[in-house]
Amino acid sequence: MLNFPIPYAEELLYSTVARAGVRLGHTSPKQLLNEVFESRSIIATIDLPNHIAMVSRWLPDEYTPEKLIYSHTLFPLYAPFISEDRRRQCMSGLHQGTQGAVHLVLGIVASRIKSPRFVRYCPGCITAQREQYGEYFWLREWQVAGVESCSQHGTLIDTRIARPLIERHRFIAAAPEYCHLIKQQTGMRDSDWITTQVRQLLVRPAQVSPSLEQWTAYYRNLACRLCFSRGKAQIDHSSIRDRVLMAWPATWLTRNRLMPRSSFVDESDWLKAIFRKHRKSFNYLQHIVVHQALLGRHWQIDDVLNEVSRTPICEKSSQVQVAIQKSSSQTSDQEAWRELLSSHPPQKARKTASALYARLYRNHRDWLLDINYRHAEGKTNTNVPRIDWDKRDREYLQALRQLATFLKANEQGPRRSRTFYLRLLGNLSTLEKNLHQMPRTSAFLAVNSESISQYQIRRLQNAYAELRNLFESQPKWRLLRNAKLSEERMTGSARQYLEVLVSRSTEYEVKRSGK
Repeated sequence: MLNFPIPYAEELLYSTVARAGVRLGHTSPKQLLNEVFESRSIIATIDLPNHIAMVSRWLPDEYTPEKLIYSHTLFPLYAPFISEDRRRQCMSGLHQGTQGAVHLVLGIVASRIKSPRFVRYCPGCITAQREQYGEYFWLREWQVAGVESCSQHGTLIDTRIARPLIERHRFIAAAPEYCHLIKQQTGMRDSDWITTQVRQLLVRPAQVSPSLEQWTAYYRNLACRLCFSRGKAQIDHSSIRDRVLMAWPATWLTRNRLMPRSSFVDESDWLKAIFRKHRKSFNYLQHIVVHQALLGRHWQIDDVLNEVSRTPICEKSSQVQVAIQKSSSQTSDQEAWRELLSSHPPQKARKTASALYARLYRNHRDWLLDINYRHAEGKTNTNVPRIDWDKRDREYLQALRQLATFLKANEQGPRRSRTFYLRLLGNLSTLEKNLHQMPRTSAFLAVNSESISQYQIRRLQNAYAELRNLFESQPKWRLLRNAKLSEERMTGSARQYLEVLVSRSTEYEVKRSGK
Protein backbone atom coordinates (compact mmCIF):
# COMPACT_ATOMS: atom_id res chain seq x y z
CA MET A 1 0.00 0.00 0.00
CA LEU A 2 1.42 3.37 -1.01
CA ASN A 3 1.45 6.42 1.27
CA PHE A 4 0.68 4.52 4.49
CA PRO A 5 1.71 6.88 7.33
CA ILE A 6 4.60 6.14 9.68
CA PRO A 7 3.45 6.22 13.35
CA TYR A 8 4.61 9.26 15.28
CA ALA A 9 6.27 8.85 18.68
CA GLU A 10 3.67 7.87 21.32
CA GLU A 11 0.89 7.81 18.73
CA LEU A 12 -1.84 5.21 19.07
CA LEU A 13 -1.92 2.63 16.28
CA TYR A 14 -5.64 3.40 16.02
CA SER A 15 -4.67 6.98 15.11
CA THR A 16 -2.17 5.82 12.48
CA VAL A 17 -4.80 3.71 10.70
CA ALA A 18 -7.23 6.65 10.89
CA ARG A 19 -4.64 8.95 9.28
CA ALA A 20 -4.16 6.34 6.55
CA GLY A 21 -7.86 6.63 5.75
CA VAL A 22 -7.49 10.41 5.42
CA ARG A 23 -4.45 10.11 3.13
CA LEU A 24 -6.11 7.50 0.94
CA GLY A 25 -9.28 9.56 0.72
CA HIS A 26 -11.57 6.76 1.92
CA THR A 27 -14.96 7.97 3.13
CA SER A 28 -16.32 4.48 3.77
CA PRO A 29 -15.05 2.74 6.96
CA LYS A 30 -15.40 -0.69 5.35
CA GLN A 31 -13.30 0.41 2.39
CA LEU A 32 -10.44 1.36 4.72
CA LEU A 33 -10.72 -1.97 6.57
CA ASN A 34 -10.59 -3.87 3.31
CA GLU A 35 -7.54 -1.89 2.18
CA VAL A 36 -5.52 -2.19 5.40
CA PHE A 37 -6.66 -5.50 6.94
CA GLU A 38 -8.14 -7.29 3.90
CA SER A 39 -11.25 -7.86 6.00
CA ARG A 40 -14.41 -5.82 6.50
CA SER A 41 -15.23 -7.17 9.97
CA ILE A 42 -12.32 -5.66 11.96
CA ILE A 43 -13.38 -3.75 15.10
CA ALA A 44 -11.72 -0.35 15.52
CA THR A 45 -10.23 -0.58 19.04
CA ILE A 46 -8.50 2.41 20.59
CA ASP A 47 -6.44 0.89 23.40
CA LEU A 48 -5.66 -2.71 22.38
CA PRO A 49 -6.20 -3.24 18.64
CA ASN A 50 -5.68 -6.68 17.14
CA HIS A 51 -4.58 -7.93 13.70
CA ILE A 52 -1.43 -5.84 14.19
CA ALA A 53 0.52 -8.16 11.89
CA MET A 54 -1.64 -6.94 9.00
CA VAL A 55 -0.73 -3.31 9.74
CA SER A 56 2.96 -4.18 10.11
CA ARG A 57 3.09 -5.26 6.46
CA TRP A 58 2.63 -1.68 5.25
CA LEU A 59 5.42 -0.24 7.41
CA PRO A 60 9.24 -0.44 7.24
CA ASP A 61 10.91 -3.59 8.54
CA GLU A 62 11.83 -2.10 11.92
CA TYR A 63 8.14 -1.75 12.79
CA THR A 64 7.63 -5.33 13.88
CA PRO A 65 4.33 -6.38 15.49
CA GLU A 66 6.05 -6.50 18.89
CA LYS A 67 7.34 -2.94 18.49
CA LEU A 68 3.89 -1.71 17.44
CA ILE A 69 2.32 -3.42 20.47
CA TYR A 70 4.77 -1.94 22.97
CA SER A 71 5.20 1.49 21.37
CA HIS A 72 1.75 2.30 19.95
CA THR A 73 -0.87 0.56 22.14
CA LEU A 74 -1.70 0.60 25.85
CA PHE A 75 -0.54 -2.99 26.38
CA PRO A 76 2.64 -1.94 28.32
CA LEU A 77 0.38 -0.64 31.11
CA TYR A 78 -0.86 -4.18 31.82
CA ALA A 79 2.01 -6.46 30.73
CA PRO A 80 4.23 -6.21 33.87
CA PHE A 81 1.36 -7.04 36.21
CA ILE A 82 0.08 -10.26 34.61
CA SER A 83 1.72 -13.68 34.53
CA GLU A 84 4.15 -14.52 31.75
CA ASP A 85 1.79 -17.09 30.22
CA ARG A 86 -0.97 -14.51 29.96
CA ARG A 87 1.41 -11.92 28.57
CA ARG A 88 2.41 -14.27 25.77
CA GLN A 89 -1.23 -15.19 25.18
CA CYS A 90 -2.19 -11.52 24.85
CA MET A 91 0.77 -10.81 22.55
CA SER A 92 -0.40 -13.60 20.27
CA GLY A 93 -3.96 -12.27 20.35
CA LEU A 94 -2.91 -8.74 19.44
CA HIS A 95 -0.64 -10.08 16.72
CA GLN A 96 -3.37 -12.12 15.03
CA GLY A 97 -6.87 -11.36 16.31
CA THR A 98 -9.08 -12.50 19.18
CA GLN A 99 -12.36 -10.54 18.86
CA GLY A 100 -11.95 -8.79 22.21
CA ALA A 101 -10.54 -11.74 24.20
CA VAL A 102 -7.43 -9.72 25.15
CA HIS A 103 -9.57 -7.36 27.23
CA LEU A 104 -11.01 -10.38 29.06
CA VAL A 105 -7.60 -11.96 29.70
CA LEU A 106 -6.18 -8.70 31.05
CA GLY A 107 -9.18 -8.25 33.35
CA ILE A 108 -10.15 -4.90 31.82
CA VAL A 109 -13.78 -5.89 31.32
CA ALA A 110 -14.31 -6.85 34.99
CA SER A 111 -11.92 -4.29 36.46
CA ARG A 112 -13.14 -1.73 38.99
CA ILE A 113 -11.17 0.90 37.06
CA LYS A 114 -13.02 1.88 33.91
CA SER A 115 -11.67 3.45 30.75
CA PRO A 116 -12.49 7.13 30.06
CA ARG A 117 -15.99 7.56 28.66
CA PHE A 118 -14.81 9.70 25.75
CA VAL A 119 -11.72 10.02 23.59
CA ARG A 120 -9.64 12.85 25.08
CA TYR A 121 -7.06 15.34 23.85
CA CYS A 122 -4.88 18.21 25.03
CA PRO A 123 -5.45 21.49 23.11
CA GLY A 124 -1.88 22.62 23.87
CA CYS A 125 -0.32 19.44 22.51
CA ILE A 126 -2.65 19.49 19.48
CA THR A 127 -1.45 23.00 18.62
CA ALA A 128 2.17 21.88 18.90
CA GLN A 129 1.46 18.88 16.64
CA ARG A 130 -0.03 21.11 13.95
CA GLU A 131 2.98 23.42 14.02
CA GLN A 132 5.54 20.59 13.96
CA TYR A 133 3.87 17.91 11.79
CA GLY A 134 1.08 19.76 10.01
CA GLU A 135 -1.61 17.35 11.28
CA TYR A 136 -3.23 16.06 14.46
CA PHE A 137 -2.93 12.58 15.99
CA TRP A 138 -4.06 10.80 19.19
CA LEU A 139 -1.42 10.31 21.89
CA ARG A 140 -1.39 7.20 24.06
CA GLU A 141 -1.34 8.86 27.46
CA TRP A 142 -4.47 10.92 26.69
CA GLN A 143 -6.58 7.74 26.76
CA VAL A 144 -5.15 6.25 29.98
CA ALA A 145 -7.48 5.94 32.98
CA GLY A 146 -6.19 8.06 35.86
CA VAL A 147 -4.35 10.55 33.63
CA GLU A 148 -6.66 13.56 33.71
CA SER A 149 -4.32 16.38 32.71
CA CYS A 150 -1.26 17.19 30.66
CA SER A 151 1.69 18.08 32.89
CA GLN A 152 2.68 20.87 30.48
CA HIS A 153 -0.60 22.47 29.37
CA GLY A 154 -3.42 21.54 31.80
CA THR A 155 -6.51 19.33 32.00
CA LEU A 156 -7.47 17.02 29.15
CA ILE A 157 -10.64 17.77 27.16
CA ASP A 158 -13.33 15.23 26.20
CA THR A 159 -14.29 14.97 22.54
CA ARG A 160 -17.71 13.90 21.29
CA ILE A 161 -16.32 10.45 20.40
CA ALA A 162 -17.71 7.99 22.95
CA ARG A 163 -15.89 4.91 24.22
CA PRO A 164 -16.58 2.21 23.28
CA LEU A 165 -17.05 3.55 19.79
CA ILE A 166 -20.63 3.76 18.53
CA GLU A 167 -19.47 3.10 14.94
CA ARG A 168 -17.49 -0.05 15.67
CA HIS A 169 -15.70 -0.28 12.31
CA ARG A 170 -14.76 3.37 11.87
CA PHE A 171 -11.28 4.74 12.60
CA ILE A 172 -11.73 8.41 13.49
CA ALA A 173 -8.73 10.66 12.94
CA ALA A 174 -7.92 13.58 15.22
CA ALA A 175 -9.25 16.65 13.42
CA PRO A 176 -10.38 20.23 14.21
CA GLU A 177 -14.03 19.13 14.15
CA TYR A 178 -13.35 16.93 17.21
CA CYS A 179 -10.43 18.75 18.84
CA HIS A 180 -11.50 22.32 19.57
CA LEU A 181 -8.78 24.70 20.73
CA ILE A 182 -10.30 25.86 23.99
CA LYS A 183 -8.71 27.20 27.16
CA GLN A 184 -7.49 24.55 29.60
CA GLN A 185 -7.65 24.62 33.36
CA THR A 186 -4.54 24.15 35.47
CA GLY A 187 -3.38 20.56 35.78
CA MET A 188 -3.94 18.47 38.92
CA ARG A 189 -1.13 17.27 41.18
CA ASP A 190 -2.64 13.79 41.49
CA SER A 191 -2.75 13.39 37.72
CA ASP A 192 0.87 14.55 37.42
CA TRP A 193 1.98 11.83 39.86
CA ILE A 194 0.23 9.21 37.78
CA THR A 195 1.44 10.61 34.46
CA THR A 196 5.06 10.34 35.62
CA GLN A 197 4.71 6.62 36.33
CA VAL A 198 2.48 5.90 33.30
CA ARG A 199 5.08 7.37 30.95
CA GLN A 200 7.69 5.02 32.41
CA LEU A 201 5.40 2.05 31.83
CA LEU A 202 4.60 3.08 28.25
CA VAL A 203 8.26 3.26 27.22
CA ARG A 204 9.26 0.09 29.07
CA PRO A 205 10.51 -2.54 26.57
CA ALA A 206 9.16 -6.07 26.31
CA GLN A 207 10.32 -8.14 29.29
CA VAL A 208 9.37 -11.32 31.11
CA SER A 209 6.58 -10.57 33.57
CA PRO A 210 7.01 -11.34 37.29
CA SER A 211 4.89 -14.17 38.66
CA LEU A 212 2.01 -13.70 41.09
CA GLU A 213 4.13 -15.39 43.76
CA GLN A 214 6.82 -12.75 43.31
CA TRP A 215 4.25 -9.96 43.67
CA THR A 216 2.98 -11.61 46.86
CA ALA A 217 6.47 -11.81 48.34
CA TYR A 218 7.31 -8.26 47.26
CA TYR A 219 4.30 -6.65 48.96
CA ARG A 220 4.89 -8.68 52.12
CA ASN A 221 8.52 -7.49 52.19
CA LEU A 222 7.41 -3.91 51.46
CA ALA A 223 5.04 -3.88 54.44
CA CYS A 224 7.72 -5.29 56.74
CA ARG A 225 10.37 -2.87 55.49
CA LEU A 226 8.10 0.15 56.09
CA CYS A 227 6.96 -1.14 59.51
CA PHE A 228 3.38 -1.87 58.45
CA SER A 229 3.35 -5.36 59.93
CA ARG A 230 2.53 -6.93 63.27
CA GLY A 231 4.98 -9.71 63.96
CA LYS A 232 6.18 -11.85 61.07
CA ALA A 233 2.97 -12.52 59.18
CA GLN A 234 0.28 -9.98 60.06
CA ILE A 235 -0.12 -6.83 57.97
CA ASP A 236 -1.31 -3.59 59.59
CA HIS A 237 -4.04 -2.86 57.04
CA SER A 238 -5.56 -0.01 59.03
CA SER A 239 -2.31 2.00 59.00
CA ILE A 240 -1.87 1.40 55.28
CA ARG A 241 -5.43 2.58 54.66
CA ASP A 242 -4.76 5.76 56.66
CA ARG A 243 -1.66 6.50 54.59
CA VAL A 244 -3.59 6.08 51.34
CA LEU A 245 -6.34 8.44 52.53
CA MET A 246 -3.74 11.01 53.57
CA ALA A 247 -1.90 10.89 50.23
CA TRP A 248 -4.88 10.84 47.86
CA PRO A 249 -8.01 13.04 47.93
CA ALA A 250 -11.21 11.16 48.76
CA THR A 251 -12.93 12.66 45.70
CA TRP A 252 -10.24 11.30 43.39
CA LEU A 253 -10.33 7.83 44.99
CA THR A 254 -14.11 7.72 44.74
CA ARG A 255 -14.13 8.90 41.12
CA ASN A 256 -11.69 6.15 40.16
CA ARG A 257 -13.46 3.50 42.32
CA LEU A 258 -10.38 3.09 44.53
CA MET A 259 -11.74 4.26 47.86
CA PRO A 260 -10.73 1.68 50.52
CA ARG A 261 -13.66 0.15 52.40
CA SER A 262 -14.45 1.88 55.67
CA SER A 263 -15.31 -1.39 57.41
CA PHE A 264 -12.28 -3.45 58.39
CA VAL A 265 -14.47 -6.54 58.47
CA ASP A 266 -14.89 -6.44 54.68
CA GLU A 267 -12.46 -8.99 53.26
CA SER A 268 -13.09 -7.98 49.62
CA ASP A 269 -11.27 -4.66 49.91
CA TRP A 270 -8.70 -4.32 47.10
CA LEU A 271 -6.21 -2.59 49.40
CA LYS A 272 -6.21 -5.59 51.74
CA ALA A 273 -6.06 -8.06 48.87
CA ILE A 274 -2.96 -6.48 47.32
CA PHE A 275 -0.97 -7.18 50.52
CA ARG A 276 -2.19 -10.78 50.68
CA LYS A 277 -1.60 -13.74 48.42
CA HIS A 278 -2.05 -12.59 44.80
CA ARG A 279 -4.57 -14.87 43.14
CA LYS A 280 -5.19 -12.39 40.33
CA SER A 281 -3.37 -9.42 38.87
CA PHE A 282 -3.99 -5.84 39.96
CA ASN A 283 -4.38 -2.75 37.79
CA TYR A 284 -1.43 -0.42 37.24
CA LEU A 285 -3.39 2.38 38.94
CA GLN A 286 -3.78 0.33 42.13
CA HIS A 287 -0.02 -0.27 42.28
CA ILE A 288 0.67 3.43 41.74
CA VAL A 289 -1.79 4.49 44.46
CA VAL A 290 -0.20 2.18 47.04
CA HIS A 291 3.41 3.09 46.28
CA GLN A 292 2.73 6.82 46.08
CA ALA A 293 1.07 6.67 49.52
CA LEU A 294 3.78 4.58 51.17
CA LEU A 295 6.95 5.81 49.43
CA GLY A 296 6.12 9.45 48.73
CA ARG A 297 7.33 11.31 45.67
CA HIS A 298 10.81 9.82 45.36
CA TRP A 299 10.09 6.48 43.73
CA GLN A 300 10.01 5.11 40.19
CA ILE A 301 7.83 2.28 38.96
CA ASP A 302 10.74 1.00 36.89
CA ASP A 303 12.69 0.40 40.11
CA VAL A 304 9.69 -1.38 41.63
CA LEU A 305 9.30 -3.73 38.65
CA ASN A 306 13.01 -4.53 38.65
CA GLU A 307 12.89 -5.35 42.36
CA VAL A 308 9.83 -7.58 41.93
CA SER A 309 11.56 -9.47 39.10
CA ARG A 310 14.53 -10.16 41.42
CA THR A 311 12.34 -11.23 44.37
CA PRO A 312 12.88 -14.95 45.14
CA ILE A 313 9.87 -17.21 45.47
CA CYS A 314 9.42 -18.99 48.79
CA GLU A 315 9.10 -22.70 48.09
CA LYS A 316 6.10 -24.42 49.57
CA SER A 317 6.50 -27.19 52.09
CA SER A 318 6.55 -30.55 50.37
CA GLN A 319 4.67 -33.69 51.23
CA VAL A 320 7.90 -35.24 52.49
CA GLN A 321 7.61 -33.13 55.60
CA VAL A 322 4.24 -34.69 56.34
CA ALA A 323 5.74 -38.16 56.22
CA ILE A 324 8.51 -37.11 58.59
CA GLN A 325 6.01 -35.75 61.06
CA LYS A 326 4.08 -39.00 60.95
CA SER A 327 7.11 -41.07 61.77
CA SER A 328 8.37 -38.83 64.57
CA SER A 329 6.99 -38.82 68.07
CA GLN A 330 3.72 -36.93 68.33
CA THR A 331 2.97 -34.10 70.71
CA SER A 332 0.27 -34.17 73.33
CA ASP A 333 -1.94 -31.97 71.13
CA GLN A 334 -1.64 -34.41 68.24
CA GLU A 335 -2.51 -37.37 70.45
CA ALA A 336 -5.50 -35.48 71.90
CA TRP A 337 -6.77 -34.64 68.42
CA ARG A 338 -6.36 -38.25 67.24
CA GLU A 339 -8.34 -39.46 70.28
CA LEU A 340 -11.03 -36.86 69.58
CA LEU A 341 -11.36 -38.02 65.96
CA SER A 342 -12.04 -41.56 67.14
CA SER A 343 -15.46 -40.42 68.37
CA HIS A 344 -16.21 -37.29 66.31
CA PRO A 345 -15.93 -36.30 62.64
CA PRO A 346 -13.37 -33.54 61.92
CA GLN A 347 -15.90 -30.72 61.62
CA LYS A 348 -17.59 -31.55 64.91
CA ALA A 349 -14.24 -32.09 66.60
CA ARG A 350 -13.14 -28.63 65.51
CA LYS A 351 -16.21 -27.05 67.11
CA THR A 352 -15.72 -29.08 70.27
CA ALA A 353 -12.05 -28.15 70.74
CA SER A 354 -11.48 -24.96 68.77
CA ALA A 355 -8.39 -23.91 70.76
CA LEU A 356 -6.76 -27.31 70.18
CA TYR A 357 -7.52 -27.07 66.47
CA ALA A 358 -6.00 -23.58 66.29
CA ARG A 359 -2.75 -24.72 67.92
CA LEU A 360 -2.45 -27.69 65.61
CA TYR A 361 -3.23 -25.56 62.55
CA ARG A 362 -0.51 -23.13 63.55
CA ASN A 363 2.18 -25.68 64.43
CA HIS A 364 1.31 -28.91 62.57
CA ARG A 365 -0.83 -27.78 59.66
CA ASP A 366 0.14 -30.48 57.13
CA TRP A 367 -0.34 -33.26 59.66
CA LEU A 368 -3.75 -31.84 60.69
CA LEU A 369 -5.08 -31.54 57.13
CA ASP A 370 -3.89 -35.04 56.29
CA ILE A 371 -5.46 -36.76 59.28
CA ASN A 372 -8.72 -34.80 58.87
CA TYR A 373 -8.95 -35.89 55.26
CA ARG A 374 -8.51 -39.55 56.20
CA HIS A 375 -11.19 -39.28 58.91
CA ALA A 376 -13.65 -37.23 56.83
CA GLU A 377 -17.27 -38.27 57.42
CA GLY A 378 -19.22 -39.70 54.54
CA LYS A 379 -16.26 -39.92 52.15
CA THR A 380 -17.43 -43.27 50.85
CA ASN A 381 -20.74 -41.76 49.72
CA THR A 382 -19.26 -39.18 47.32
CA ASN A 383 -20.55 -41.06 44.27
CA VAL A 384 -24.17 -41.06 45.43
CA PRO A 385 -26.09 -38.58 43.23
CA ARG A 386 -27.84 -35.79 45.10
CA ILE A 387 -30.30 -35.06 42.27
CA ASP A 388 -32.88 -37.41 40.79
CA TRP A 389 -32.03 -36.73 37.15
CA ASP A 390 -34.65 -39.16 35.85
CA LYS A 391 -37.42 -37.23 37.63
CA ARG A 392 -36.01 -33.92 36.47
CA ASP A 393 -35.75 -35.27 32.93
CA ARG A 394 -39.47 -36.08 32.88
CA GLU A 395 -40.36 -32.66 34.28
CA TYR A 396 -38.32 -30.82 31.68
CA LEU A 397 -39.74 -32.95 28.88
CA GLN A 398 -43.29 -32.07 29.91
CA ALA A 399 -42.41 -28.37 30.09
CA LEU A 400 -40.75 -28.49 26.66
CA ARG A 401 -43.81 -30.11 25.08
CA GLN A 402 -46.00 -27.33 26.44
CA LEU A 403 -43.59 -24.73 25.08
CA ALA A 404 -43.53 -26.41 21.67
CA THR A 405 -47.34 -26.40 21.51
CA PHE A 406 -47.42 -22.72 22.35
CA LEU A 407 -44.71 -21.84 19.81
CA LYS A 408 -46.40 -23.74 16.96
CA ALA A 409 -49.37 -21.42 17.30
CA ASN A 410 -47.14 -18.42 16.51
CA GLU A 411 -44.82 -18.60 13.50
CA GLN A 412 -43.07 -15.34 14.38
CA GLY A 413 -40.16 -15.01 16.79
CA PRO A 414 -36.43 -15.81 16.97
CA ARG A 415 -34.75 -19.02 15.97
CA ARG A 416 -35.94 -21.93 18.12
CA SER A 417 -32.56 -23.49 18.73
CA ARG A 418 -31.54 -25.77 21.55
CA THR A 419 -30.22 -22.81 23.52
CA PHE A 420 -33.52 -20.97 22.95
CA TYR A 421 -35.52 -23.82 24.53
CA LEU A 422 -33.10 -24.22 27.44
CA ARG A 423 -33.16 -20.50 28.15
CA LEU A 424 -36.96 -20.59 28.38
CA LEU A 425 -36.67 -23.37 30.96
CA GLY A 426 -34.25 -21.29 33.08
CA ASN A 427 -30.85 -22.29 34.54
CA LEU A 428 -29.25 -22.41 31.09
CA SER A 429 -25.70 -23.21 32.22
CA THR A 430 -26.83 -25.99 34.60
CA LEU A 431 -28.95 -27.64 31.92
CA GLU A 432 -26.20 -27.50 29.30
CA LYS A 433 -23.67 -29.10 31.65
CA ASN A 434 -26.02 -31.94 32.70
CA LEU A 435 -27.91 -32.54 29.49
CA HIS A 436 -26.14 -35.90 29.07
CA GLN A 437 -27.98 -37.13 32.19
CA MET A 438 -31.41 -36.32 30.70
CA PRO A 439 -31.86 -38.50 27.57
CA ARG A 440 -35.56 -37.63 27.03
CA THR A 441 -34.86 -33.90 27.08
CA SER A 442 -31.86 -34.36 24.77
CA ALA A 443 -33.93 -36.38 22.28
CA PHE A 444 -36.70 -33.76 22.26
CA LEU A 445 -34.20 -30.97 21.59
CA ALA A 446 -32.52 -32.96 18.82
CA VAL A 447 -35.86 -33.40 17.02
CA ASN A 448 -37.46 -30.00 17.65
CA SER A 449 -34.49 -27.61 17.56
CA GLU A 450 -34.59 -25.38 14.51
CA SER A 451 -31.57 -25.34 12.20
CA ILE A 452 -30.40 -22.19 10.45
CA SER A 453 -31.92 -23.37 7.17
CA GLN A 454 -35.27 -24.08 8.83
CA TYR A 455 -35.21 -20.68 10.51
CA GLN A 456 -34.52 -18.88 7.24
CA ILE A 457 -37.29 -20.83 5.49
CA ARG A 458 -39.75 -19.90 8.26
CA ARG A 459 -38.84 -16.24 7.84
CA LEU A 460 -39.44 -16.52 4.08
CA GLN A 461 -42.80 -18.19 4.72
CA ASN A 462 -43.87 -15.39 7.06
CA ALA A 463 -42.69 -12.74 4.58
CA TYR A 464 -44.55 -14.41 1.70
CA ALA A 465 -47.78 -14.68 3.71
CA GLU A 466 -47.57 -11.04 4.78
CA LEU A 467 -46.75 -9.67 1.32
CA ARG A 468 -49.45 -11.74 -0.35
CA ASN A 469 -52.08 -9.73 1.51
CA LEU A 470 -50.49 -6.41 0.52
CA PHE A 471 -49.17 -6.83 -3.04
CA GLU A 472 -50.21 -8.77 -6.11
CA SER A 473 -46.64 -9.92 -6.82
CA GLN A 474 -43.81 -10.86 -4.53
CA PRO A 475 -40.44 -10.34 -6.27
CA LYS A 476 -37.26 -11.73 -4.78
CA TRP A 477 -35.93 -8.41 -3.48
CA ARG A 478 -39.16 -7.70 -1.63
CA LEU A 479 -39.21 -11.16 -0.01
CA LEU A 480 -35.59 -10.80 1.11
CA ARG A 481 -36.14 -7.33 2.54
CA ASN A 482 -39.27 -8.35 4.44
CA ALA A 483 -37.58 -11.49 5.77
CA LYS A 484 -34.45 -9.46 6.68
CA LEU A 485 -32.19 -11.85 4.79
CA SER A 486 -29.37 -11.41 2.30
CA GLU A 487 -28.40 -13.77 -0.50
CA GLU A 488 -24.81 -13.93 0.82
CA ARG A 489 -25.88 -15.41 4.18
CA MET A 490 -28.61 -17.75 2.93
CA THR A 491 -28.11 -21.50 3.09
CA GLY A 492 -28.65 -23.75 0.08
CA SER A 493 -32.03 -25.04 1.28
CA ALA A 494 -33.33 -21.55 1.98
CA ARG A 495 -32.15 -20.34 -1.44
CA GLN A 496 -34.01 -23.19 -3.16
CA TYR A 497 -37.16 -22.42 -1.19
CA LEU A 498 -36.88 -18.76 -2.17
CA GLU A 499 -36.75 -19.73 -5.85
CA VAL A 500 -39.90 -21.83 -5.36
CA LEU A 501 -41.73 -18.85 -3.83
CA VAL A 502 -40.59 -16.54 -6.62
CA SER A 503 -41.66 -18.97 -9.34
CA ARG A 504 -45.00 -19.47 -7.60
CA SER A 505 -45.54 -15.72 -7.53
CA THR A 506 -44.57 -15.44 -11.20
CA GLU A 507 -46.98 -18.22 -12.24
CA TYR A 508 -49.80 -16.58 -10.33
CA GLU A 509 -49.10 -13.23 -12.03
CA VAL A 510 -49.01 -14.87 -15.49
CA LYS A 511 -52.34 -16.64 -14.92
CA ARG A 512 -53.90 -13.43 -13.66
CA SER A 513 -52.72 -11.43 -16.70
CA GLY A 514 -54.00 -14.20 -19.03
CA LYS A 515 -57.48 -13.90 -17.65
